[in-house]
Amino acid sequence: MKNYENIFQAAKNNNRQAFRSSFFKLHLKDQEELYHALYPKNKEKIEGFLTPAEFSDLFKWMDTEGQKEVYEVFSRDYVAGLLPYMETDTIVKFLSILEEEQAEELLHLQEEDLRCQIKEVMTFNPETAGSIMNKSFVIATMNETVKDVAERLRASALTVEMVYYVYVLNGEGQLCGVVSLRDLMTNPDSKILTEIMVTKLVSVATTNDQELAAKMLQAYDLIAIPVLDDAGKMKGIITVDDVMDVLTEEVTEDFHEFAAISKSDSSTNAKESVWNDARVRMPWIIILVFLGMISASLISSFEDTLNQVVLLAAFIPIIMDSAGNVGTQSLAVAVRKLSVGDNPFSEEFWKTIWQEFLVGTIIGAAAGIVLGLIVALFYGNTILGIIIAVSLLLTLSLSNVVGAVIPVIIHKFKLDPAVASGPFITTINDALGLIIYFSIATHLLHLL
Repeated sequence: MKNYENIFQAAKNNNRQAFRSSFFKLHLKDQEELYHALYPKNKEKIEGFLTPAEFSDLFKWMDTEGQKEVYEVFSRDYVAGLLPYMETDTIVKFLSILEEEQAEELLHLQEEDLRCQIKEVMTFNPETAGSIMNKSFVIATMNETVKDVAERLRASALTVEMVYYVYVLNGEGQLCGVVSLRDLMTNPDSKILTEIMVTKLVSVATTNDQELAAKMLQAYDLIAIPVLDDAGKMKGIITVDDVMDVLTEEVTEDFHEFAAISKSDSSTNAKESVWNDARVRMPWIIILVFLGMISASLISSFEDTLNQVVLLAAFIPIIMDSAGNVGTQSLAVAVRKLSVGDNPFSEEFWKTIWQEFLVGTIIGAAAGIVLGLIVALFYGNTILGIIIAVSLLLTLSLSNVVGAVIPVIIHKFKLDPAVASGPFITTINDALGLIIYFSIATHLLHLL
């Protein structure tokens, strides 16, 4: 807090030296917090207090909303001066939140080499490995020695993000092997890279989905994975910190789809944001309204049964809610297994289906017995209690299976299994529960 007060006072008094002295004592996270706490007129003064090279580390730490604010506060030349100190994938992510004309203006102020690297990454489709790759990495040729590479690595350590791997390329730029920093440190200077490099390579193509790159990094316990084009030429790398962002995005996307919410474009206008939120949710809700009419039709078709025993209607919500809840739980388990790469329709998959059926049976039996006893005791109707107990048993057993099978079927059609959303599964299981409940009640109507 003392540092904060000193920085606020230094900014207010235009004391550049005092500001720098206290500011650099803070961790990046604290620097970001302090930056956002400054008044707008004091934020503008940072351009004179810190060089682009010094501010770039804080800028990279910020989220896209914070970076957009920096763009709006600082001059174009200052913002353009930040880009050379950033990794290519970070630059591309920042430029993607700007208007096309704004991004072009910043690109025009860059050196040609950097501008070409950025434009190359921007040519790839969003959410592909090529669109998130980093162009900053260390390469070597096959006939270089450990000493040659170690010296070059030492010289470029401050400008290259990934120094833990050296990528060995042939004359055509194709990836032939990888040498780790540990290998360079533990082998004699005279060793040729071909003698120590790893040739069993793990890589992704520029056109592969970014989620595949994340899974590959996780599966092989790597901190970076090379990105190759169709000819096997090295185009960039994807590092573990990039993967963390990807996984966060994918999880967010899956949660939206679980809730039957499509992606929406961000908007700074509150009214537009409200309209966008409503627009992307509306199609699923309308579809589910029509699907819900199936449940209404089922209830209507058993009107005679309800007229004879009106008490049956009181337990419709319990049957429907229970079916939807267990189906959604089973759905989460199935989608999780698919997302981590489990093979659908494998022996393990059928074991999972059987396990879900047994889980549903146990839950259904427990819930059915409890509710059946309550109905028998409080309503004095043992037959109605038996009907409800058996209905819950069958409904929850089958609902669990439905929740596990539907995402696998959708996955078989090459679609994202997360679109088998909770509301969708709930609607299906509602109908299933009503059919079971009223079918049993109709057959035992003469006993009620």
